[in-house]
Amino acid sequence: MSEFVLSTRLPKVLGTSSSDIEIQLKILENIVKEISVIDPIFANWYINNYDETAPKAPLVYTIPSEKGFKYLFDLKSGDEFESFSLWNGIEENINYASIDFSSNGLIMAFEKVLTADQIVQVFEVLLKYIKIEYLFINHEFFRDGNIFEHRLPTSSICYVSLNVAADYLPHLYKKVDIDNGYNKGTILVFDENWISENEDLKKKVQENSIALIEIGAIPEAIIPDSFFE
Repeated sequence: MSEFVLSTRLPKVLGTSSSDIEIQLKILENIVKEISVIDPIFANWYINNYDETAPKAPLVYTIPSEKGFKYLFDLKSGDEFESFSLWNGIEENINYASIDFSSNGLIMAFEKVLTADQIVQVFEVLLKYIKIEYLFINHEFFRDGNIFEHRLPTSSICYVSLNVAADYLPHLYKKVDIDNGYNKGTILVFDENWISENEDLKKKVQENSIALIEIGAIPEAIIPDSFFE
């Protein structure tokens, strides 16, 4: 089974000043604390400072910890293109999870098939702390079924920064309205069996994708120049 990658499209690139880095580290701390109760694969986090010459997997710096945050702060301060790269310390593929938080956005990768409700819970945590234009699950099933190559893939669970009415989409299992200091939009769940990878789900995703693109909810695949301004 290929991995699931929760991917964000932010409206603007994040800052890289010392104060910006401190804010982003606090965001990271809040996220890892709150997702830790959603599933055991998110219970523990370590800085992924892998070195090919190291004999064992890196488990030196835990997150959250003062030592770990200092390591990440110094890393980012020395090179603005560095990211906060974490993993859960589990090398077995099915239980492996990682987080990569850079100035361009946050991605979270894992292979375990979580429930739709668990995915929604993770989405809610991310949306609580980061301003996000679009949040989706980057997986080969959704990429292969993407009928608009110039747009980011539509996944069977996604967040759009628009208020989508319950009766607008052809297929909808559940919606969660988001309205907080960072985001105002809708988490959409097309089907409870969100990764069944069959023709029925493919049809639902494609028909919903058409409807969402009609209202401008799915961003262009290419990052616009305005992102870096």
